[in-house]
Amino acid sequence: MSPPCAEASAASTGSIAFGLGIADITGPIVETNMMGYAALPQTNTGLAYRSRSRAFIVGAPSSPFSLKSRLPRALRRRTVHPKGGDKDPNDGQQDRWVFVNSDLCMGDTAIRRAVVERLREELPDVYGERNFGWSGTHSHSGPGGFINALVVQTSSKGIVQQNFDAIVEGTVLSILRAHSDFESRAARVTAGEKASLHFGNATVREAHINRSKYSYLQNPEEERERYDSDQDDEFAAVRFQDGDQKKGLLSWYAVHGTSLYENNTLTSGDNKGLAAIMVEQAVEPESLPGKTSFIAGMAQGSVGDTTPNTGGAWCDSGETCDFQHSTCANPKGKERVQTCHGRGPTWGKDELLAQSPTGGWDWSGNEVTAKYQADAALDILGRADGDLIPIEGEVRSVKWNVAMGAGFQFALDNGTVVTTCPAALGYGFAGGTTDGPGAFDFSQGTNDTDSHNPFWDVVRTAIKAPSAHQIDCQSPKRVLLSIGEQHYPYDWGPGGPDGIVETQILRAGNLFLLVVPGEFTTMAGRRIKERAAKKIAELGLLPKGQAPIVVLSGPANTYSHYITTIEEYSAQRYEGGSTVFGPHTLDAYIYIYTNILLPALRTDDAAQLIPPGRLAPSNVDKAFHLGETKVVYDSPGGLRKNFGDVITQPEPRYSLSESPAGANVTVAFIGANPRNDLRLEGTYLEVQVREDDGSWRVVRTDGHASTLLRWTLTSKTVGSSQTDIAWLIEPDTPPGTYRIVYRGNHKQPVTGRIYEFEGTSNEFEVAA
Repeated sequence: MSPPCAEASAASTGSIAFGLGIADITGPIVETNMMGYAALPQTNTGLAYRSRSRAFIVGAPSSPFSLKSRLPRALRRRTVHPKGGDKDPNDGQQDRWVFVNSDLCMGDTAIRRAVVERLREELPDVYGERNFGWSGTHSHSGPGGFINALVVQTSSKGIVQQNFDAIVEGTVLSILRAHSDFESRAARVTAGEKASLHFGNATVREAHINRSKYSYLQNPEEERERYDSDQDDEFAAVRFQDGDQKKGLLSWYAVHGTSLYENNTLTSGDNKGLAAIMVEQAVEPESLPGKTSFIAGMAQGSVGDTTPNTGGAWCDSGETCDFQHSTCANPKGKERVQTCHGRGPTWGKDELLAQSPTGGWDWSGNEVTAKYQADAALDILGRADGDLIPIEGEVRSVKWNVAMGAGFQFALDNGTVVTTCPAALGYGFAGGTTDGPGAFDFSQGTNDTDSHNPFWDVVRTAIKAPSAHQIDCQSPKRVLLSIGEQHYPYDWGPGGPDGIVETQILRAGNLFLLVVPGEFTTMAGRRIKERAAKKIAELGLLPKGQAPIVVLSGPANTYSHYITTIEEYSAQRYEGGSTVFGPHTLDAYIYIYTNILLPALRTDDAAQLIPPGRLAPSNVDKAFHLGETKVVYDSPGGLRKNFGDVITQPEPRYSLSESPAGANVTVAFIGANPRNDLRLEGTYLEVQVREDDGSWRVVRTDGHASTLLRWTLTSKTVGSSQTDIAWLIEPDTPPGTYRIVYRGNHKQPVTGRIYEFEGTSNEFEVAA
């Protein structure tokens, strides 16, 4: 570590450099349980569009550490990665940070640890525990098997190593690309060129509603009356630019990644992944997805009680769901959650079903929700510099690993000393949400004084009866799974035996990014952001009169489920039942961020003011790996058949005038299992157009939202399969001659060798 005076001088100039990078993290697109709904039947069958990792580096351009990253690998010092339970080294350059936004359900411990270890190998002393923040878009449509805790791994049957490795590789690659971009730009800034960051926001009300209004109404009326919405409607964004040239945008907006329903089996980034593609393609329409130089990150805000299903929650019978419990009467007159579903923004528009790959309204609703966010981002991109707030000043990062599950003790504002609890999930958690209802006779809004089925008390006792301390600490939650007290065969809850979570603040001048380890509800997010802004003023972290920009981003770094207000916790709907560390969870985070992390930003060595934290253990080596079966072999299904042969050819001609919403081209090929090769940074399919000179140019890949791939195992015994590739021809597609190319890999029996192949459809005409 350099002397404090060197760090101070580097940051005192006020100039900021940045670097942006993007990479592919698409894991296995078939035969893998999907992450988010925890539904055992939701196993993916194909790909709608690829998932990306987008990295944003911000730092002082004259950083004294930056030269180390240019040393030859042989001269670098390798840092040994500490084991779980050891002291957090809090390493990484303090006046530079990297924030990664990934098209995943959430950031979590094991992946983050693996990425940090790789960064230490590639760029020692530059990035580490302190200055790397990793957040997920909260898509519920990606492959699972990457979460550290056993409970969240249940539906994926443990770690899916192929997916875990793809996420790590892609995340590291995005950071390395951003680092290279940063180093180049920092040199130019030092030489006198200008790089700048600007903050802007917009109000977006139409893309979300509150799915737990009953809980929200438990908050004090005088507090609720301060706001004109029961959601955080702010679309907040940082714009990155060189001179007048826009290079990227990182935004935060609160909406769940549940536009695509639980019955969807096509891998995608849901509404935020699609919104990012929309923005990047709007800025660089001639570039293929994932290959743009302009990068758009769509991160989450206070996502906890949001839903994109803006049509509200309805019983399948057509009646409204019970307001408090989100239940509907079944044929026997019993109130159950299973038939209470949220309706998306296009629900009931039958004309849209023909364009849906699954025959439902969720796909058109996903596009609507994505477009609201993309439009807000493009609006901010188009504003004049004078209409935005410049981000200037020193760059800092602080992080503290907190043992929330070990009983973190602190004082409330009134002086009362309270503690957090070992992690536990309540009966309300098992009731699910209107985006994904639970099972059996569980319902939202079940506390420890409500009547309930005593059978489930027997079941929880058979698994692990919660301790008397846990029951008292978590009250009024009725504890169903005391995951913080379960460690066999490995940790059931987040953060190991002590429930260690990672809290973090990334600062760039007047921007303070609260990177939070869970899903804050609307009011919980408002409270912590307001308290943070007040504390920033009290500490004098900004010049008098300058208002801070406080942004919340999660779920990030450690997935510790939900964070509600204490009043919402008392309602014990899904969000309260999933606030695992007890009723004082939010107040604990407010205390940590305002009394420990923010004051540490006043010094050049923040670690001197932060109590030593410990690293949570990674359970990857201990975890089950039952959800990842190996591909045995592939067969074309006959002696005269070959991989890539076309089973169903496209029509010879498609007229856009006859199909104003776009025409569907579908081609079926003799296929092979896509898990043989994830084709990271590549594609399984191409739509090509013939040029005037007879050559073929790629115009669409599997990264576009207008294409999809579906894989079907036609014979498990023989090992034969079919791959269907579809392209929804956009209305503005230029007339011409096109074809579809399928790129696959098949596995040989006996030898197990994998060979590449391709198939090409007949040519077809797209007419105006």
